[in-house]
This record gives sequence, structure tokens and C-alpha cells, in this order.
Amino acid sequence: MFYNFPLDKTRRVVFKTFFGIGCFFCLFLGLNSAFGQNGAKLLKGKVQNVDNDVRDVLVMNLNSKETTITDSLGLFSIEVKVGDVLRLTAVQYLTKDVSITEPILNLDVITIDLIENVINLKDVTVTPYNLTGEIDRDLDRLGLEPVVTSGSLALPNADLDVMSQSERLLLEADRGKYVNFYVIALTINTHKIMNQLSGRTKSFEDMVLRDEIMDVEREVITKFSKKTLAESFDIPEANVDGFLTYCMSQNDFTSLSETANTTEIWKYLEKRSVEFKSSEMVKE
Repeated sequence: MFYNFPLDKTRRVVFKTFFGIGCFFCLFLGLNSAFGQNGAKLLKGKVQNVDNDVRDVLVMNLNSKETTITDSLGLFSIEVKVGDVLRLTAVQYLTKDVSITEPILNLDVITIDLIENVINLKDVTVTPYNLTGEIDRDLDRLGLEPVVTSGSLALPNADLDVMSQSERLLLEADRGKYVNFYVIALTINTHKIMNQLSGRTKSFEDMVLRDEIMDVEREVITKFSKKTLAESFDIPEANVDGFLTYCMSQNDFTSLSETANTTEIWKYLEKRSVEFKSSEMVKE
């Protein structure tokens, strides 16, 4: 009886240890089995076209709504499973859908060819100069002299950006310092002060900001159509204008013009779409 108690206690400890290990493996195998049944896999792909650039093509899984954008070489990777459909969209290409099958899922890299979005127009002749639309022929026929610009004349500051009307008005209203000190005199810039007090300067500042916001909005629409935004972010197409208005009202919206990076713009829109839908501004 002296050795029975320690022996029983040892058996219980060993049994609990093996039982815990067994439960862990059962749980692990169950999770692994569930993952295997899901069949999800990271698919690598390459978009190509003979003549055009293949960067910044939007790749969207229509089933999972997961999205990605091709890099400078046209490469991308996205999680898919059998039965999913990938949609590739870009302004310069026709939209293409790719159904994921078992053979495609087993490929190391899937190659996708995109077709240029070419709009064929009927031949027309513009009178009174009988223009044909062929630049070389029309230039020879018209006999135009080369256009003289500040750049062709190598004038100073020829490469400076031309200011918009709003920017010129703001510069005129807010020009100079409030007070100028000279050797024997002091002058006050009453023009600048009056514009500040009357709100004229603030009005022009708002105009410049509005122009910048509209420029960014045009850039977004150029890169991604409203239909693409609606499908990608699960927003009714009728509400896309409201979504863009919501983005434009954010203080950091104009910063997108400085990055000019398609991936960053897409991530920004994706983040704002979540906020937009949760704000109860979307109407079905």
C-alpha cells in the first residue's frame, strides 16, 4: 500500500498529459480539414499586352470582393478558390472575367491577355480645310508654321506651371507683407489687410481648394470608373456620386494629388468606403 498512491497519481498525470496532446491534434486536424475543404489558395498571375503598359490594372474577386492592383510588370497575387471569378478592369482595356477552375488553381502563374479598348470612329472630313484626321497629311496640306512657345524660345521660367484663375486672384488679394519697413519710413499694406478683413482672401483660398479637390476627383474617375467603384466597394451605383462627395469632404482628400500612386489612391478609397457605408448615407 505504500507504493500504490504515488503510482496512481503518476498514472493520472500521464493520462491528463496524453489526453491534452490528443485534443490538441484533433483540433489541429479539424482546422486543417476545414481549410482544405475551403480550398482557398494564393493565386499568382501576370497581365500582359503587346503594345500597352500593364501596370495599375484592377483585379477583383467577384465572390470574396478582395481586390489587388498589378505592379509595373503586370504581376499580381490574390486569394481564390474553385468557382470564383476574377474581373480585370482598366481604362485602356476591355473588361475581362476569368473563371477559376481546378487546372487554373494548380498553375504556378496564370497569364492573362487583355485587349485594348479601341473606339473606332467613322472617317470624316472637316471643312473648310478638308481635314482628314491624319495629322501628317493635314499639316502638309495646311502649311502651318511651327508653333512658337516660351519653351521653344528657351525663355526664362518657361517650365513653370501656369496658375489657375483662382490662384491668380488669391495671389493678387494676398500679395506682399502686412507691414514694410524702410530706412526712413514705414508703409502698411492696406490692400492686403482689407482683403483679409472683408473675407475676400478667404473666398479665393476656398476657390483654390475647390479646384484642387475637383482635379483629384477627375483623376479618380479617370483611373476607376463609377461601375468599378460600385462593384468593388459594394456600393449601389446610384450612390457612387455621394461616396465621392463624402471623400471630397475629408481634409486629406487633396493629398492624393501629391502621391499620384494608383495603389495608394485605391487603398484610400477602400478605407473611406467602409466609413461611408457605416454612416447610413447609402440608400438602397
